[in-house]
Amino acid sequence: MNLLNSKFRQRLFRVRPEDRLPHLVSHQRVYIVPTGRGWAFLLALLLMLVASVNYALSLGYALCFLLTGLFAATLLHTYRNLAGLQVTRIEGGECFAGESLPFSITLTNNRSQARHGLRLATANAQLSGTRLEPQQNHVVVLQLPADQRGIVPLGRLTLQSDWPLGLWACWSYLHVPTQGLVYPEPETDPPALPLSSGDEGDRSPRSGRQGDVSGLRIYQPGDSIGSIAWKSAARGQGLLVRTFDTDEGVGKTVLSLQNSGLQSIEQQLSRLCAWILQAESQQTPYALHLPADQLPAAHGREQRTRALQALALHDRAPIQPT
Repeated sequence: MNLLNSKFRQRLFRVRPEDRLPHLVSHQRVYIVPTGRGWAFLLALLLMLVASVNYALSLGYALCFLLTGLFAATLLHTYRNLAGLQVTRIEGGECFAGESLPFSITLTNNRSQARHGLRLATANAQLSGTRLEPQQNHVVVLQLPADQRGIVPLGRLTLQSDWPLGLWACWSYLHVPTQGLVYPEPETDPPALPLSSGDEGDRSPRSGRQGDVSGLRIYQPGDSIGSIAWKSAARGQGLLVRTFDTDEGVGKTVLSLQNSGLQSIEQQLSRLCAWILQAESQQTPYALHLPADQLPAAHGREQRTRALQALALHDRAPIQPT
């Protein structure tokens, strides 16, 4: 019985992402019922009919039957406006937490008539007023709210229409395994990049300065008191130590949860995200060390994407193929 109920709910409501693209909206997948305006229209027709019968109004009969035919004709137009529509592609985008996550949806109208007033909706977003010209491919972007990092599925997509008069509501469900990725929200005012000179494991006391200042890093036991950046400490950024270019070369940037100087995981990821953006803007090579991901030092578009994805998926399920 439970299996039958599950299959019935899936067939009727598409609760599981089992559809595949491209998807053609066939007549078996189209639902149509009168809207609130339609029910009010029918009630008005009923009152007109009662009045025409009571007072033997021939013109009342004619008007009532004419409007009834109009009501029936709009059913066909509303149905044809949605049936035969094709969804050829859906792509999930990327964004930072607190922004809107875009999903690009490609609609195809293979008919010789235009489609008017199409609406696309999910549980958390809606896009209305889409028009498709005959033989046209049209890409619409549905924006979903993204409050937390990680994988965000599109969910069940509802294609809707009440054109032309709003007397009938027509809809069809589509549920495909499409998802987007939300990066951690970057820290608003992060401290400077944690640069280290020479060998990463060198933690010996530094009594002198060599070369120019190359950046800041978290204070470590044994560092010289004179190398502490007191202005940064006064701004509430914690104890940071100035690093310098040495004869062996310039410092390198290693980003990890430990050197963020914060306790909360989400705050640590937020600071690392801001540091990645800062390093990319300065074209500074950086390495990312996470428990599940180890990225070597580099910079550029590919490094940025890999690093932000690693932050977004930290302690989250991996990306599933779509």
